[in-house]
Amino acid sequence: MDFWKIFLPVTLVFLLASCGGKQAGDNRNVPEEPDSTMYVVLDSHTSDSLTFTQIDSKRRRTMGYASAKERHAVYGTLTDGDTLAVVPQFRQKRILSSVNYSQLVGLWMFEGGDGNGMRLNTDGAACSVGPSEITLREWKLRNGNFILTYVKGDGSDYAEKADTSSIKVLESGRFVFTLHGKTYTCRRMGDGAGQED
Repeated sequence: MDFWKIFLPVTLVFLLASCGGKQAGDNRNVPEEPDSTMYVVLDSHTSDSLTFTQIDSKRRRTMGYASAKERHAVYGTLTDGDTLAVVPQFRQKRILSSVNYSQLVGLWMFEGGDGNGMRLNTDGAACSVGPSEITLREWKLRNGNFILTYVKGDGSDYAEKADTSSIKVLESGRFVFTLHGKTYTCRRMGDGAGQED
């Protein structure tokens, strides 16, 4: 009898301890994919290659972009002198995606949004235009994706949240992106300059 009084509680403690060990393993942080985005000024282009100067190092490079075109990962026009955000593969000397950063900057109004929209500034600041459920704080391009940072517009939570969206279309007057499964279509307003007034 005394054996069972000791054996059962000890066994129960070991079982509970072993279950807790599995749970701790589930809380591991998954490392975030490093950002490969490189900002460049487009010097010239052909139907299959881009010649550009890297903004940070001033190094001039030529890389192919046929693969990006096939995958529909070239967003915006290729205008010489514009700033592009490209995701390069240096060994293969090719671009995986390209977003015309210069074209993305500016005032965009949501279609059917009753005067709501967003301003994307060259310094990465973003602001909501009109009443909204969220207040935009900043924007950036990361590995070919469009990322918006915001807080709740009603003031109930000031913790900044960043959400990644997919760019579907970027043209001189139209920007379409998908966020949380919802597609947003925007029209450019004004001269497109993303500078503060």
